[in-house]
Amino acid sequence: MAVIGASPVTFISEDATTNHGKQYQIPLSLLTIGSTGTIDPSAWPEFAGLAATDQTLVTNLLASLVSQSLLTAP
Repeated sequence: MAVIGASPVTFISEDATTNHGKQYQIPLSLLTIGSTGTIDPSAWPEFAGLAATDQTLVTNLLASLVSQSLLTAP
């Protein structure tokens, strides 16, 4: 199930080696939400190439947006 919200999810890389300070936008259409309420960003092509630091950042950011009801299942 796709995610609904007001705009793409935007974050700035915290990877200290190659992408530090690079801004990313994740289209909502590439995020899915499971039955447990967690969002899966793996359909976003760039997710797999992110450093572990940024993957954790994205996972925590998405969880925070869900807890604030800023991203929900339709």
